Amino acid sequence: MRNSLREANFYFGVDQVWIRPYIYPLVGFSHYQDTKQRLYVSATIGDPGDLSRRLGVRPIAKIPVDPAHSQKTAGRRLVIMNRLEEQGQDIPHRLEIALLTVLKVHPKSLWLCSSQAEAEKFKDIISQWLNGNALVGQPTWVLTALGDEIDQFKASAKGHLFVGGRFDGMDFRGDECRLVVLTTLPRAINAQEEFISAYLRDAGFMRRRLNQRIVQALGRCNREDSDFGVYVLADRRFATHFGRDANREGIPSNMVAEIDMAQDLAEVPEKDLCRLIGTFLNEEFSSYDSELQRYRKMLPTPRPVTAVVDTSGDEVIGWAALFGNQNYDLAADRFEECWAVCETGNLTEVGAFWKWNWAKAVFLQSLLGDPTARAKALELGDEAIKRGGISSWFNRLRASVNRARAKTARGQPPANDYAATLIRSFDDHLEKMGSKGPKFDSFCQRVAECLNSEKHDEYCEGLEKLGNLLGYQVTRPKYRAATDNRWRGTFGNSKELITFETKIEHTAGAEVTPSYVGQAHNQLNRAITEFEHLGYSIRGTIVTHLTAIDAAAKSSAGAIRLVAKSAILELWERVRGLLSLYRQGWSIDDISARRSAADAVLAKCPRPGWLLKAIDEDRLFLDGKHLLSGWPK
Repeated sequence: MRNSLREANFYFGVDQVWIRPYIYPLVGFSHYQDTKQRLYVSATIGDPGDLSRRLGVRPIAKIPVDPAHSQKTAGRRLVIMNRLEEQGQDIPHRLEIALLTVLKVHPKSLWLCSSQAEAEKFKDIISQWLNGNALVGQPTWVLTALGDEIDQFKASAKGHLFVGGRFDGMDFRGDECRLVVLTTLPRAINAQEEFISAYLRDAGFMRRRLNQRIVQALGRCNREDSDFGVYVLADRRFATHFGRDANREGIPSNMVAEIDMAQDLAEVPEKDLCRLIGTFLNEEFSSYDSELQRYRKMLPTPRPVTAVVDTSGDEVIGWAALFGNQNYDLAADRFEECWAVCETGNLTEVGAFWKWNWAKAVFLQSLLGDPTARAKALELGDEAIKRGGISSWFNRLRASVNRARAKTARGQPPANDYAATLIRSFDDHLEKMGSKGPKFDSFCQRVAECLNSEKHDEYCEGLEKLGNLLGYQVTRPKYRAATDNRWRGTFGNSKELITFETKIEHTAGAEVTPSYVGQAHNQLNRAITEFEHLGYSIRGTIVTHLTAIDAAAKSSAGAIRLVAKSAILELWERVRGLLSLYRQGWSIDDISARRSAADAVLAKCPRPGWLLKAIDEDRLFLDGKHLLSGWPK
């Protein structure tokens, strides 16, 4: 990689840095080039253009399959879907009951997670959960690169296998496994896919890639017609994803009927769901078969497949030229062609990305002495940023262009990195709730109830939801005497962490006590120990309804600030109003509509560091006026 770092992409995640070309240059390797014909074999080929993009190979021609075969799936699946209204506990109550019902009959399960880190996390959570439900001592495995754990899992009469970032290549027949849990919507399984999903939202190939993984996952326990299995879709976003017909592209009609049934089963009482699971696992299929047949008959006539905007051929050649050969002229020509096709196909963010790659190739050419390339590269960069819009990644590219010019562009307002993060958070929440229907009102009502509550855990839930909506990574640490909420975020060059100790219970006391302040200092100091060396600015607070403070507590408060409970409610109302305004013009399928919605709220968003600035005021108590002082009127 050393000789190709300038050409590579760098992806920075929470727990990793990944350096790679956007497309692997397999097309340039002799063992690939020397073959005259290549045959790719898979039960789920998916989009052949995307397959060539993922492998870095020449265009792939897909051998057509008779629809009678391509729409048929093996065996029977009982799909159970989470409700959108379920709250954010690790295992929602309804799914907990369903899982226990299955495990009492077949005490084995396969957990498909989006990453290795998530697989490790769920292994710990589920192990504790199993022990707490009298399923003590059952073995668990996390699949490693060697894959030996699959055979161990198959051979065991009990046990649970956790798999990260993999949805195919595991076949379980008969009683080897009857339960599969998809923990999250498998939209992104690595840092590059996280980037594409977050910032190139009109990349249709990612939706097709997601559906391919879902199809693969729903086949792990169904290898032949006699097989049957229960599949639990645990992420609430599955309901939103399948709620749009356009998102069912590439899913066999048999599975579509099973998903339709699952959506309706999400509304039946828990006892009826458990009864259905029991009859299914006992191989009493008559009721299931007749019900599924009814759903199949209700399937709409398949719509003609929409033509796919496919630039994969130019992408592969362009990146092979850029990364493999440092042939910047050829790379620039191919990336320009990608940009032109995207512009014709009205792809906004994907088009902006390819124009930026075009600019990058031209800029690298300028480093070889081309006297006109530098100015052209900067011009292309400006155009890519303008095309990309409010997305925080495109906004941040302005700093790159300005550094290359060695001066700040005159007349160019500084990018508001926090506004971009806030709008991104709004996107994520609306994707889960939808822009229409009662789920948005239910979400807002729940947050308001929690933030008005006098119950500790309920209030902390509301504070957590508010922090997430504001674009922070919110945690409620599990260790003893842990802080009630910890908000952590990086906005532009600002890295900040705020601890919240909540004292909202209406007890006999009328003042903030030295004990309360001591607890807040403990949480602040613990956060400083863990995060200050990483460059975070760290603050500590107590959220309370109390308006008076004991003299000894006041003298020991130091950097701790007391935030009025009413101030948090005012902050929530400001955020709710902004989210409601954004929602009015928002559409998940229309990037132009999302950009217009973002423009409508951009001027109402605060600048980075607004919360730190409010906490740093030289005052012990912060009311709503002071907490919101950084928000535009």
